[in-house]
Amino acid sequence: MRLLNGKQGLRRSQFAKELKGADLEKVLIVPIDTSKVLQKAMVMNYFGDIVQAPFAFMVSQTGMKFLIQKMEEAKRVCQAERIFVGIEATGHYYEDIVRILTSEGFSVHIINPASTHEERKQHLTYTKTDDIDLYLIAEVLVGNKATNAKLSSGEYRKLQNLTRARRNEVNKRSRIKTEIRTLHDHIWREYQGYSVLEEGKVKTKMIFSDFWGKSSLHILSHYPHASNILELGEIGLKRISKEHNLKIRKTTIKKLLFAAIESVSKSLEDLSSELFLLKQKLKDYEWHTQNIQTYEQEIERIFINTDGLFLLTVPGIGLVTAAEIYCEMGDLTHYTSANQLIKKAGTNPVIKQSGKGEGYHGRISKQGNANLRRAVYSAGKSLSIHNEALKPFYARLKEKGKKAGSVYIAMGNKFLKIAFAMLKNKKPFEWNNSTFNYKEEVFKKLSLPIAA
Repeated sequence: MRLLNGKQGLRRSQFAKELKGADLEKVLIVPIDTSKVLQKAMVMNYFGDIVQAPFAFMVSQTGMKFLIQKMEEAKRVCQAERIFVGIEATGHYYEDIVRILTSEGFSVHIINPASTHEERKQHLTYTKTDDIDLYLIAEVLVGNKATNAKLSSGEYRKLQNLTRARRNEVNKRSRIKTEIRTLHDHIWREYQGYSVLEEGKVKTKMIFSDFWGKSSLHILSHYPHASNILELGEIGLKRISKEHNLKIRKTTIKKLLFAAIESVSKSLEDLSSELFLLKQKLKDYEWHTQNIQTYEQEIERIFINTDGLFLLTVPGIGLVTAAEIYCEMGDLTHYTSANQLIKKAGTNPVIKQSGKGEGYHGRISKQGNANLRRAVYSAGKSLSIHNEALKPFYARLKEKGKKAGSVYIAMGNKFLKIAFAMLKNKKPFEWNNSTFNYKEEVFKKLSLPIAA
């Protein structure tokens, strides 16, 4: 079991640990099916006999007292010694129930809806009712396929809320960026890049190195059409660059004018609706950008008071990535190995083996925390580019012919192992390099002051 706990994570180990040594005749199982308004539960013994028929309750003071009363009554009638509660993680509706029952001393185990779904398929049970769901939840729990009830709390919970909200804003802004590019293709397609023939080869010239930079956005907002640029001319472009501190280079001005002269765009009158939509989308883009910055400030305010600061000592790991990984990993006191965190992230490779062969590693399982998995991938990508200490590891993977995505996942998993060790031992990143100073590495990534 120790091997499985290390390679397969903590899943399936907590229930077995609590059940060990118990008299199964005196064990009760309480499956709970949650929803937004009305919840259902029943009480049965370990062998599947119903002790308390399915009943409904609400998540309120009265409802929770009713649920606990039913459980205690069944325990008294059956002279049971242990009660195990299995609850399906439906949305966020299960969280209050878990919190209350855990505080009352009950052993609560969270069940992934995917496990219930798989149980339904195994039983060829295609009918879906609340009562059938309760039986399936109970079977999943007895089959040792649940997790323990460790809801995030404290700083972990706060950072989870903030980093996930920031991620949502980033996704919304990404969609708006695509819409802006599409709209401006109709208005002035050459602005995003134009083709020229050099030495018999077609090459694409970009006007701005950063399409979303300050100078590019200013032009997009105030002079979105080729005719606007031609009216300004070289002198006008230099003037607005100086007035708004855009720092537009001479070569950029030259490219702008060339692209404007070569433009085949429709007239301003024919593009009135596109120009209106572009203006609105640019406002949306700015609004989401400000939101993201506000989230990042709040994330930093909370994060600097946690042990997560140790993660910032790693070159290539920024504030947001460090905060995401720290809060999604959660309390590490429940883990004995970094491999358990890798399983939690779902970045563990699935091993395919049959017969005497050693087998091979296929795709990652993706059976864990999606938010942690995204953060691990981002960390791996950043480390592969910006961390000189880990470049040898990156080089070995590339020499083996690994593709970029696989390399980033492997690097991310390596970082999880490093993060696990640093947070467990409360030690910064170590690198045998005379120019490396972990305190300076942290300070350059923060805007708020912290104690040295």
